[in-house]
Amino acid sequence: MNEIEKALIVAGVMNPDGAASTQVTADHFSTAHGAAVWSQILRQIAAGESVDGVTLQNKLSGPDLAAFADAMTTSASPGNIEAYAKQVIRASDLRSLCSLADQVKTRAKVAGPEEIAAELLTGALSIGKSDKQTEFSARQLMADTVERVDAASTGQQLGLKTGWRAFDKKLGGWHAGDLTIIAGRPGMGKSAIGVGAAINAAKLGANVGFISSEMDAVSLGMRMAATEANVSVSHLRLGTLPERDFARFAKATAAIAKLPLRVLDAPGWSMKQIVRQCHAWSRTGLDMVVIDYLQRVQPDTKTDRHDLAIGEMAKDCKTMASTLQIPVLLLSQLSRQVEQRQDKRPGMSDLRESGQIEQEADNILMLYRPAVYDDLADSREGEVLVEKQRQGPVGIIPMLWDGEQTRWVDPS
Repeated sequence: MNEIEKALIVAGVMNPDGAASTQVTADHFSTAHGAAVWSQILRQIAAGESVDGVTLQNKLSGPDLAAFADAMTTSASPGNIEAYAKQVIRASDLRSLCSLADQVKTRAKVAGPEEIAAELLTGALSIGKSDKQTEFSARQLMADTVERVDAASTGQQLGLKTGWRAFDKKLGGWHAGDLTIIAGRPGMGKSAIGVGAAINAAKLGANVGFISSEMDAVSLGMRMAATEANVSVSHLRLGTLPERDFARFAKATAAIAKLPLRVLDAPGWSMKQIVRQCHAWSRTGLDMVVIDYLQRVQPDTKTDRHDLAIGEMAKDCKTMASTLQIPVLLLSQLSRQVEQRQDKRPGMSDLRESGQIEQEADNILMLYRPAVYDDLADSREGEVLVEKQRQGPVGIIPMLWDGEQTRWVDPS
């Protein structure tokens, strides 16, 4: 046991409240005996028992007792317990990194560079998580709850603004920790609403990650530029943009270039690879992720039950949203059965491989445009059907479809 760990134990005995509030666990100690002493201190605190030299000596024995006696000869200040704790955690993280480096050297003898890189990233991202608070006292939980309700009652939106008034009115924005499924048949505007959500959030200052398993990055950039410049996507793609629109196009590309937006062109990526990339982004700031789309992401394990693989990927997305405390928007395909009915409005059962998707999602939104099925219908008319909202009502969000710019807009 090193000196800083001994100082932490001494401070913990002298300042049990301070010990309970640190993020240090037994795993952060460099020796098993030091870990045993710290575990006993935390157990006694949790049980409401007195923490002092006498009670600890009665609970410890053998080498653990010897380690405690040795630690108590160290000079330490109870008021510095938080500083000691940070140093212990930092030293533990450094040991973990060194151990990870040794593992990589060993793995290099039997594994390829891609596999090793994935394992290295996963291991590195698991280090340094101990300073994130995940446990709350009832008092703190209720104080945070009252603060949030007060904010809502004064008109403050709790979620990240979507950029569409109709969405914000119904959903209250994109909420941290929520997995939102946005589903539709091909040509219904899934990618358009995903792109719009990403751009809108980035324009409001959020750090956004957009992962595309369907559209290549340049095509995605064209769609973003067309939406921002209010010009035709097809004109950009065909190189027939009227000269009068070039100034708007140039201004739009310059504006998008400054946004806190990152795009991952990820055809053939697995969901766990995508999750690892999002964790890497989170190290430098990540407020929202959009993934386009679920059925194009590769399963991490081969299985005859595609529905189970899809469900596992949805679970990974929900876990990521909760862990990183960000909204995750996951676009998804609807099954063909919707087109075999007279009423083409989709429902929950139309989600492809719907079981676990429905279970994991906090919100499920489905896109519907009558003109896709009826040539006589208004081409601008559209609806977003809120089929599930864990913290609110279901219903319909009326929206308009701008086919020229392939974007969804608020009703006027």
